[in-house]
Amino acid sequence: MALDKNKNSIRNVGNKFIESMTQYCTQKMIGIYYTIFHHMIMILVGFILCFNTNIIHLSCALIVVSLDAFSIVILHGCPLTQLEQKYLHTNSSKERYDFLKKCGIVYKCKHEYEKQVELLINVWMLIAVKCLLVITFHTFHITLHNYNTIYA
Repeated sequence: MALDKNKNSIRNVGNKFIESMTQYCTQKMIGIYYTIFHHMIMILVGFILCFNTNIIHLSCALIVVSLDAFSIVILHGCPLTQLEQKYLHTNSSKERYDFLKKCGIVYKCKHEYEKQVELLINVWMLIAVKCLLVITFHTFHITLHNYNTIYA
């Protein structure tokens, strides 16, 4: 028995939301929304990596990075980067590449997919190493001094 596409309430709500969003927002506003959301995720994962020693929090950040890497492999690009490209005709990945090129750091590969996967592999590796270090410190009862509750 096939489902009628018009009777799907979630699809109807989603379509109404998209219609109202495109009615009141310009393409640029929607693109800026995705860019801000993309940057927020990157900053928050970086903040957790730098200032948090709670193994559960680090594991959650590792899962978020893993899911993003999985989506890049499946979609051949970051979903948020693709949405930025769709609405702004540019994306944060291209801007990062242009910035690094101005600094004299040039990727040999021109494929966006490989650069994104490489970046996420490096972030994943940093979080995994920090998790392993925290576990090792707890195993050998090495205390991390928590001055000013920066690691709380």
